[in-house]
Amino acid sequence: MSSLPRSGAHCCTHGMQGAYATFHLHPPTLKNSPFKIVLLLVVVLGALLPLHWVPAAEWGGYTFKRVDFLSDLTPADSAATTAALLATLPDVPPARQAVRDSCPPGMVCIDDYEDDTERGMTPFYRALTERAALGRPVRVAYLGDSFIEVDILTSDLRRELQRRYGGCGVGFLDAAPPYAANRGTVHQRYGGWESLSVLDKGRYAREELGLSQRYGTARSAAWIEVKGTRELGLDTCEVQTIYLSPRGSAPVGVKLNNGPVLALPVQGGAGFQALRYEGRAGSVKWQVPQGYVCWGVAVEGREGVSVDNFSLRGSSGITLAEVPVEQLTRFGELRPYDLIVVQFGLNVASKKQLRYDAYARQMKHVVERLKTAFPQAGILIVGVGDREDKLDDGQLHTMPGVLALMKYQQNVAAESHVAYWNLFQAMGGEGSIRRMAAMTPPEAGKDYTHINARGGKRIAHLLYKTLVHGHEQYKRRQATP
Repeated sequence: MSSLPRSGAHCCTHGMQGAYATFHLHPPTLKNSPFKIVLLLVVVLGALLPLHWVPAAEWGGYTFKRVDFLSDLTPADSAATTAALLATLPDVPPARQAVRDSCPPGMVCIDDYEDDTERGMTPFYRALTERAALGRPVRVAYLGDSFIEVDILTSDLRRELQRRYGGCGVGFLDAAPPYAANRGTVHQRYGGWESLSVLDKGRYAREELGLSQRYGTARSAAWIEVKGTRELGLDTCEVQTIYLSPRGSAPVGVKLNNGPVLALPVQGGAGFQALRYEGRAGSVKWQVPQGYVCWGVAVEGREGVSVDNFSLRGSSGITLAEVPVEQLTRFGELRPYDLIVVQFGLNVASKKQLRYDAYARQMKHVVERLKTAFPQAGILIVGVGDREDKLDDGQLHTMPGVLALMKYQQNVAAESHVAYWNLFQAMGGEGSIRRMAAMTPPEAGKDYTHINARGGKRIAHLLYKTLVHGHEQYKRRQATP
């Protein structure tokens, strides 16, 4: 046996004469070309560099933030520059002072800009005063982003309002929310649903959106199960309701506690409707036929106060304009509200942008749509809270965009003749989210953007005291000849 030569790999073929042909395979030679690499980098940089000067904008109901890939190379605006730029923004008009009493020390009171149409706080205060004769709970719809997700803040606001004015239950629940397992105020399970929201671009049907900007479609025999917690007021409650659109005549099933499944008839082809069943229960299970569209269920009392959490992570608020007014109006007829709280801004404010004119115009449009769809409700805009980032001194400071956006939000409230509450000031102003994150135990996350349940409890108590103070002032005005 002969050994193979050392010159390389060999491929041997038996020829007609028994000879062997040897082929030497050499790998291709790769030549480094620094010029080509540099040229490629220059081309890419030339294509991306113009994006540095493209401002943030809103288009088609969505907010597009500025692409500032040079932010780590350019210093943020100094405090003096920021202050100078903020001074060029529109002034915030003073609130209408219906009562000359000063705001109590330590309280951040609501600025009410309502006119003769009374779309500020009056409808809510009036409903609280007349709650015994309403024949339903005084209802609050709290619309927001991830700041209130999993019932943060709203759970404690609900608890304090119900302790003072009565009521029970968690209020409205989306049909199949993605955060259900993380919500501590209710145990919710579901199955058989395809859940879509306004953020599922290209997939959702606009005409199916509800106030939560979500909806669920029963892809099989779907179900929703809601169980109370051990907390008093959330353990059992009296009125169970489901909001849906039947796509046939099959009844909807409801089961309370360990009882039998009851069949509730639907109005076939009637569109958006509510099926209500009264009976104190700690556990409720709904069974929905295939093809039906469902917006959610509600657990509440016959009277008192009900607070609904409508959170949508990543929303700027302007996507509410996607929900058809007809859909909102029908929901308002079936579930009337006395106060609608609108709290957005975390997904809008940025480190350097100070102009939010386009965003303010679109939020005014959203407020007008809410006023049209819910003619009996007051509207309260809650300003953006503190959000911090490192500026040019390397230290954490409130984002300049937060300070600017607050002024725009308050002007939206003033120009729309609704109410405004300064969350930033209530939190403690500059540095408040950093101080909350540094507490033991902490009240906010180290992203210096989101509060946690402890922070939500503190802020909810501040808002609760402000609402009670406003209600007492309202009653004084009503009692004055």
